[in-house]
Amino acid sequence: MKSTKYLLIGGGLASGQAAKQLRESDPHSPIALVGQEPYVPYDRPPLSKEFLRGEKAREALLFDPEQYYRDHAIELVLGVAVLELNLTGKTALLDNGEAIAFEKALIATGGRPVRLSLPGADLAGVHYLRTLDDSEAISGEGTQGKRAVIIGAGFIGMEAAASLTKKGVKVTVIEAQPHIWARFADATLAGFFQDYCVQKSVTFHTSELVTEIRGEGRASSVRTKTGKEVPCDLVCIGVGIVPNVELARQAGLNVDNGVVVNEYLESSHPDIYAAGDVANYLDPVFKKRRRVEHWGHAEYCGQLAGQNMAGARNPYDLLTYVWSDIFDLHLEFAGDESEVDQVLLRGSFQDRSFTVLYLKRSVLTAYFAVNTSSKEFPALQDLIRRKQDLTGKEAQLQDPVFGIKGLL
Repeated sequence: MKSTKYLLIGGGLASGQAAKQLRESDPHSPIALVGQEPYVPYDRPPLSKEFLRGEKAREALLFDPEQYYRDHAIELVLGVAVLELNLTGKTALLDNGEAIAFEKALIATGGRPVRLSLPGADLAGVHYLRTLDDSEAISGEGTQGKRAVIIGAGFIGMEAAASLTKKGVKVTVIEAQPHIWARFADATLAGFFQDYCVQKSVTFHTSELVTEIRGEGRASSVRTKTGKEVPCDLVCIGVGIVPNVELARQAGLNVDNGVVVNEYLESSHPDIYAAGDVANYLDPVFKKRRRVEHWGHAEYCGQLAGQNMAGARNPYDLLTYVWSDIFDLHLEFAGDESEVDQVLLRGSFQDRSFTVLYLKRSVLTAYFAVNTSSKEFPALQDLIRRKQDLTGKEAQLQDPVFGIKGLL
């Protein structure tokens, strides 16, 4: 049986960052990274953007080449999944029949796309976008003159819609909610993005449920509950992800919308940690449990888990943030948009440069910035962390000429 001190389960950003941090903190102990995909950790955001559009090569997605792991004595076990964790004996059973003994383990198994149970959902030409291979398949089919239906208008759906449109694909987006991003954007903000995409030739059908994907052997149209039938050459489904908690649950760990961890990212077993999309952690800013599916969170808690597995006791202290690019609109978001009773606009929709500010009881809880200077972000983040009372400061907050630092 193989053995290692640190076992990293999952081949994504969080595991890759944990491996680097472990090697920095512990130069000599053995580290093994087990990943279900056959690739070393790679960058996922370009899968719906530059890589999908053919502007970025496969090698450019890798955070580090395979040689890096060899040079730093990090054992890679790729194209293999962990089937079982035995916490009593501290062993992991792999789907190739091998087993690995470990002292400490990190569960960074991420999530998988929510799959729709629809007639025709298994036809050729129906795709989900999560992995490098998914993106490559969509890119190969989404060529000039083709017609694509995107089911779901979340970040991934909108990014894919923009990228395919740039490739010359005629794109139709079907969304069950009355407008895109209904979870965090009001109709005005959503309408700005939706209208901009319409100007770029994207078609939207909102408040529509897809009931069937039709085709003889291959998807050729999508039918909705109201009877609309949209012809297509390919379909991309993006209606969210679910955390891959099966391994943690099998091992007997505490699972509740992810693997439940404390401020040090320790699970209910002190030698098992969790990081990335699969971790249910206590947000130190908003004092509540959250599970976040963002790049920055995965990077940060991968590093934090690595530090703590190597003996540190550093608590989680990140203000959650996310970014996206849709055509030439660059957006950045931070905070918790669910904590809101007032929304202010700083800047102008017409100028395509603005920041939407979310407040609750006159305290800033989140911001959503579009094509604005990042120089303001640290001050906005400080206001969120400080929970500063901004009563009477509405005019300054909405004035893009006024420096946010002046409120600190």
